[in-house]
Amino acid sequence: MNVMKKTKRNSIILTVTLHSFIIIGAGHGIGIMGIIDIASIPNLIDDYGFTLSGEFNDKIMSIGLISLIGKVLLIYSLFLKSELYKRIFEIVGILLLWISVYFLSSGNWSYNFVYAIAFWTSVPFIISSLNSSFLIAEKITKNRNRN
Repeated sequence: MNVMKKTKRNSIILTVTLHSFIIIGAGHGIGIMGIIDIASIPNLIDDYGFTLSGEFNDKIMSIGLISLIGKVLLIYSLFLKSELYKRIFEIVGILLLWISVYFLSSGNWSYNFVYAIAFWTSVPFIISSLNSSFLIAEKITKNRNRN
């Protein structure tokens, strides 16, 4: 049982780390998602217009905010004692990270290559998050069968 808990914990940490290293083309260069997450923190305080439409550069800070919230929820879930809240935070965190990947990679690939770069560099994250989701579902099933 302890091995399963440690495996799930490592899988969540790997998922958050891989999501942070998704490559993003912004402006005249590239960056990684972790930097966008940090850059989106002031948007929580300022009077920021949250938008997920328009050009890639218009919505990048909103995507970063979604990503940041998902990562915080996943990391916070590692320290929770309540199994119910732990599962809720894990599921919502992974869903928010998937949503951010969707908005990073949904666009006109033939017009702007930044969408393709974001998608192809998010493949390791997608694989890791599917593994984490499987471990979360397995834990829920074991808890349900125990009760």
